[in-house]
Amino acid sequence: MMLARISPASESYDSRTFVCTKCDHTQTRTVARDPMKSETAGWQYSELKAPE
Repeated sequence: MMLARISPASESYDSRTFVCTKCDHTQTRTVARDPMKSETAGWQYSELKAPE
């Protein structure tokens, strides 16, 4: 799959359209614009540390 288009979906999300170059199948996903500012990246700033 290849990224074909990015368009705004809402204030903090983008709609990304992917296209298969072999069969022309398309798939659209909604993703956070800046993944480092999303809630899912919050674990990076917690007190969890890699094992020593």
